[in-house]
Amino acid sequence: MKIKNYLMILFIFVASSVWAQTEIITGTVIDDSGMPLPGANVIIKGTTTGTLTDFDGNFSIDAARGDVLVISYVGFTPQEVIVTDANNIQITLTQSAAALDEVVVVGYGTQRSALVTGATSNVSGEDIASLNTGTAMEALQGVVAGISVTRNSGAPGAGTRITIRGLGTIGNSNPLYIVDGVAVGNIDYLNPSDIESINVLKDAASAAIYGSRAANGVVLVTTVKGRSNREPQISYDTYYGIQNIYKNLDPLNAQEYMYIMDEGRVNDGLAPNNWEAMLKGNTWLNNNYPGLGTQLGEEIWANLQDGWEGTNWINEMTTEDAPMTSHAINITGGSEDIIYSVGASYLDQEGIIGGHITDAGFKRFTARLNTEMVLKKNDEHAIITIGENFTYTNIENRSVATGNIYYNDLHNALVQNPLMPAYWQPAIDNNVNEFGFTPTLGGISTGQTNPLAVMFY
Repeated sequence: MKIKNYLMILFIFVASSVWAQTEIITGTVIDDSGMPLPGANVIIKGTTTGTLTDFDGNFSIDAARGDVLVISYVGFTPQEVIVTDANNIQITLTQSAAALDEVVVVGYGTQRSALVTGATSNVSGEDIASLNTGTAMEALQGVVAGISVTRNSGAPGAGTRITIRGLGTIGNSNPLYIVDGVAVGNIDYLNPSDIESINVLKDAASAAIYGSRAANGVVLVTTVKGRSNREPQISYDTYYGIQNIYKNLDPLNAQEYMYIMDEGRVNDGLAPNNWEAMLKGNTWLNNNYPGLGTQLGEEIWANLQDGWEGTNWINEMTTEDAPMTSHAINITGGSEDIIYSVGASYLDQEGIIGGHITDAGFKRFTARLNTEMVLKKNDEHAIITIGENFTYTNIENRSVATGNIYYNDLHNALVQNPLMPAYWQPAIDNNVNEFGFTPTLGGISTGQTNPLAVMFY
């Protein structure tokens, strides 16, 4: 009799369990603004049983009271709900900033990053600023795969040229630059500390968004923005550096130069040069300033007899430990309806070649103002928003002569003989050169001029 009673009780519990598993639970999934979320996942925790919400955010699922439903949606924080007696459950999901990393915005809608086939690269503003480069594009050298970043020249502020995935045209191969949604010619005018992120779109899929202008790729730049409901945050970034030539040229000194020139004459069947007579035969100086050409030659010859090795014109043009300084300050913050970001920066980079002679270098002052204000809104979203992204840049760029392979300041220093001193002030006449440059060494060769004076004037 007891065994029958136990079997009867066990049968009742099993029947109740079977009945509970077949109950249909319904509900609705919405976001924090009350809008339905179609396609949200609703799964019974610990099982593979689940469903998706329809266009209106509604769902129905076979579950038992006490089961835990896990509701998830891309870009929102997952939520767990215990099934109770209530049949129509309403679940509100809140947006998650961390979950947004899983989303990539494309030309038409959004996609999971795992489903995006376009080639993109992202570099954060913190990584760019930490490299302490003069321009933002220089910071991408060796950082982003598939792109080549080269300087237009070695002069400070000369700008950069970027090629994405090789040269695709014999015409203009520059990519399209977009700064805060506006197309610009380049981004060299921006201070790296003003940049929040750089995205590089590297394939033809970007043409679906920006058209044929994106055939060579797109560089998307987002400048620093404020944040809602945040106290003012002030950041100050500064650095000081020195610049030197990694491997300088080593031209012939005076003795080596005279030896090679004599050797060339001997190989041609000629007698070696009479260097003393040539040095004292400075026709231009003697004609314009009688006696000064001979005086200069005598001083040079006497110095050579004492072991003077002549002038290294490359060293004379080069500034050792050329300084480079940068200062940048940014203020960001915002209230519920207003966000703002204000910044100012100053960069001063002295040129390694000619910096101490011609004040060659690059100076850039940048002021930036980004604001956004909500003028009208309702309980769900903003209706009218106004703002601006304003950048002012003042650039002073002094450069030495770059020219071509036949004429530029560095070329002049390479071909000039080392027998002329860089600076000379005659004792009998102080008006030959008010800046102290040796004017000419015409006795050695016609048209021998001081490359430092050429650079200066």
